[in-house]
Order: sequence, then structure tokens, then C-alpha cells
Amino acid sequence: MAEMNLMVAQVEESIPARVVRVVRQAILDGVLAPGRRLTERELCELTGVSRTSIREAILHLQNLGLVEPSDSRGIRVVVLGRDDVQHIYELREALEALAAELFVRHATDDEAEELQRYVPPADAASEQRMELIFKFDELLIAGSHNPLLRDALETLHTRVHALRRLSTSVEGRQEASSREFLEIAEAIRARDPERASSAVHQHVRAAAEAALIAVDRLDDSAAGAEEKRRLQVRPVTSA
Repeated sequence: MAEMNLMVAQVEESIPARVVRVVRQAILDGVLAPGRRLTERELCELTGVSRTSIREAILHLQNLGLVEPSDSRGIRVVVLGRDDVQHIYELREALEALAAELFVRHATDDEAEELQRYVPPADAASEQRMELIFKFDELLIAGSHNPLLRDALETLHTRVHALRRLSTSVEGRQEASSREFLEIAEAIRARDPERASSAVHQHVRAAAEAALIAVDRLDDSAAGAEEKRRLQVRPVTSA
């Protein structure tokens, strides 16, 4: 019987994967805003890669829930409605609460101390704040020591991070969020799984409420802009 050899040669990150990474980061950074339309041609020009690689990257971005087909040609950065936001945060609440409980039970003292260092201060600049939150999430997931939960949360957090800039735009949310992150970290350091889970529930519910307020504002703004445009092109009738 012939010896089975299934070894796969290690290769560097593929071109489509690089495109996914840079477009994903542009969406998370707010450079590509919700509703922003993109064509294959524009993405080729922006990234300097072939149309074949762009098409492969677009399929992956759609699977991540970051882009969707546009009403016209091409795609657009996904626009989330109230129901979408509600569904995302319901799942996030359940999974992150579980991650906090598992962190308490399985993480080392060093991991708990490191998590504490990434609590975002209320006065942090926007970019620094996002970097700290991303790292906090990453450490919380890693400290759960559950690879299946890690896979589920990493996919979900792609959408959550895209919403964070919206939710923190609500007045007072940034300060409240910092207090909530601190409570989560302190509950974990105290090795109290129930307190940690409760802190996560409170944090995610408050974040969901802020995100929904921000989405409603965007909808109202878009509706107002459309009404203004419609009035501007309304034909003039004689008196």
C-alpha cells in the first residue's frame, strides 16, 4: 500500500487575502462608510491587483457580511438595519458572556493581568481606543481556551467592530463603555464568573442600545437627504 502524503506547502498570504484584509480594515476604520458603492474597476485601481483577485476577495467579503450587492452595478459596504443590529448584539451578548465565564475558569493569572492593561480609558483618542478594544476582545477570546467559541466570535466581531464607531458616537457612550470594560476586567481578575458574565450582559445591552440610536439617526439623515433631493428636482408649476 502506497504511503499517504497530504502535506501542503506553506505559502505567503495570497493576493485576494491581502485585499480582504485591507478592505476590511478600511471599513473598520470608517474610511469606507456604510453604503459606499464599490466597483471591481475601482477596487482594482485602489489596490493595484487584478480583476480575478478582486472577484475572489469580494466573495470572501460578502461571506464576512461586510459588503453586499448594490442596487446598481457592483457592491456596497453593508448597510445594517435595526433588525440586523439587534440580531448581531443578541448573539454577541450570549457568546461574550460565555467567553468571560470561560476566561475566569481557564485563563492564567498572567492572562487576567494582561487583559486589565487593555481597558480603554474614557479620554483615549478614537484610534487608540479602537486598538485597545480590539486587543481586549482578542485576549478575552484567547483566554477562554475554547477554539470553537473563538471561531464564532472572531467572525461575529468583524461586524461588531464595524458598528462600534456608530455606537460610540452617541453622547456619553464612550465614558460609560470604559467603565463597563473596567468592570468586566475587574470581575475576571477577582475570578468571579457570575459577576463577569453579568458585566458583559450589561455592557453589550448598553452598546446595542447606543448602536440602535446611531442607526436610527443615520436612517433619519438619509431620509432627510432624499426628501431634500426630491424637492429640489420637483417641477415648478404655474400659479
